[in-house]
Amino acid sequence: MKRRIAWGIAIISGVALGVTLVVPDPLPFVDEAVFLAVFVKSMSYLGYDVTRWIPFLGKGKKKRTAAGKGQTIDV
Repeated sequence: MKRRIAWGIAIISGVALGVTLVVPDPLPFVDEAVFLAVFVKSMSYLGYDVTRWIPFLGKGKKKRTAAGKGQTIDV
């Protein structure tokens, strides 16, 4: 049931994002940013990484490697 809700939110936000890019708004980029954030979060919940097609969004936090975990630096 949660996956159906996530798919519904992703579809609605994607359609709204497509419509708002065509129709002029009084507050440009505000509603598009909200729709894009909702779309990206719902797609990541479903297991799809759409950030690779959106260069300005970033990839998130980098994970620490195991090599740097127990490393000691002498000064």
